[in-house]
Amino acid sequence: MKQNEVTSISEAGQSQIDQQWARIVKSMTSNTKQTLSGPIEWVRLHNLPDYVYFNHSQHVTVGKLACQTCHGKVEEMDVMKQYSTLSMGWCINCHRQSDVQFKDNKYYDSYRTFKDELKAGT
Repeated sequence: MKQNEVTSISEAGQSQIDQQWARIVKSMTSNTKQTLSGPIEWVRLHNLPDYVYFNHSQHVTVGKLACQTCHGKVEEMDVMKQYSTLSMGWCINCHRQSDVQFKDNKYYDSYRTFKDELKAGT
């Protein structure tokens, strides 16, 4: 198993998720507003440059990384805060230290094609 890989949630983990969700609902409701209406407002913490493409699903689904890998111990945070720099160097170092399959990976092949086209000026 890779470090920080999510394989399943234990009963204790599910209980913690349920408790955290109950606190979220409680913080967003009151006697006059007893139900949540609409989605929870997303407050952006990381403002990456426009030229940066980041795909959470590639890292979570394919890479099987837990949120804590990049975002720290989110389960212990009352308010989310930035944990990692998320700089290009930080990402590159993570990819160097992780078991990322670059060769024969269709996801990266499209970027290789794009790079070759840019280099050729097409």
